[in-house]
Amino acid sequence: MKTISPFWRRVRELMREIAIREYMWSNRQLGVWNLPTDEELKEGGYLERAKSEAIRIAQMEGLSTLKKLGLRKDRSQTHLR
Repeated sequence: MKTISPFWRRVRELMREIAIREYMWSNRQLGVWNLPTDEELKEGGYLERAKSEAIRIAQMEGLSTLKKLGLRKDRSQTHLR
């Protein structure tokens, strides 16, 4: 089973929360209050715009990636032959 870092798990969670908030705010004039699907969030670019804010919040919470915890190798050091 693949190990998922708590950092990226939290980033994905925050991305969805932020994207939903932005979607609801931008569509408030329509009077539609249904939660958007993941496809709507992707298509509208809400998830991509939420990513940088989510990363910043996760870093402020003190979460570490697996690489920083020493559980995963740095892929930039691997050379393809």
